[in-house]
Amino acid sequence: MSCAFFLSPLHTPAFAAEGPIQSYQSALTAYENGNIANAFIFAKLAGAGGDADAQTLVGHILQKGELGDPDYNQAVKWYLKAAMQDNTDAMVALGQMGLLSQGGLSVSDGRNWLEKAAKLGRTDAMRALSDMYHLGKGTPPDPAKRRSWLFKAANQGDMLAMRKLGDLDFEDSPKNALVWYEKAAQLGDPESAYFAGVMYAENFAIKPDAKKSADWLRLAALAGHPAAQADYGLMVYQGNGTERSVKDAVIWFKKSALGGDPEGRFLYAFTLAKGEGVKQSFEDAYYWLLRADEDSGATGIDAYDRDRAELKKRLEDNISPDVLARARKRAMSDKLLGNTPKP
Repeated sequence: MSCAFFLSPLHTPAFAAEGPIQSYQSALTAYENGNIANAFIFAKLAGAGGDADAQTLVGHILQKGELGDPDYNQAVKWYLKAAMQDNTDAMVALGQMGLLSQGGLSVSDGRNWLEKAAKLGRTDAMRALSDMYHLGKGTPPDPAKRRSWLFKAANQGDMLAMRKLGDLDFEDSPKNALVWYEKAAQLGDPESAYFAGVMYAENFAIKPDAKKSADWLRLAALAGHPAAQADYGLMVYQGNGTERSVKDAVIWFKKSALGGDPEGRFLYAFTLAKGEGVKQSFEDAYYWLLRADEDSGATGIDAYDRDRAELKKRLEDNISPDVLARARKRAMSDKLLGNTPKP
């Protein structure tokens, strides 16, 4: 790779005076500002001086092809320089490249680098190893090792590992699954908070608890989880486990609808059609109903599918053809363009 046309910064007195640490900081600043060419020059200079972080950045730019075509062989060389200095970012990168058989690395090489990173405390490497033993990638599937690596990561506070342990236990031991989901949720994982909320609401061998369900669903909803926004909105609408407020429920339904959740879109359509907590609009109600149909079609949940079909029929039977046509045109246009109405 020729970098001749990027060499002008090397001739400036300020650059010539920089040491490896300063060069790496310059590289990082340039990279964060989108100036990949200068970032590459600064990082190579610092990397040549032995800076492991700079070596890793050079490897990253080469691996991702951010200055042209990816150069996996050169990326591996730079990552190896950093990994030999115990840089765990480089180790994880080599592990990922090995799993993809890039740069002359084998899957076995990838596993070895991930194990090195895991021993130095990288929980993402532990999760990657767990996935290897789950999928049988370069090794026979091993459920015990799969769980063991997740457990190690979870014990170091990795919320994604906690969620995966919850997923593993969900079918056979719902109570254990709930423990893991709640631990992950407490660390801020919205998906786990959603699962915990649903488990307290439904019969998953867990004693139903509307208050706990509402609390966990609210946490996930506040984090922007569209399905949680729909479910929490419904609890607010019903006053189930939380204070009843139709107006607040509509706010959650709208957030969920804008986030693309089919149930949220139906619930928002329902309130728009009734004019509950929001100005009545049959056109908007029909529009959101069409978007809900587009998202999921029949769900297999009899009551939900029946309610949605009933609302759609009532709107089609009672709204003028012009209004229906406008809603259909909006829905079709937004579907084709991938648009979502603004809040």
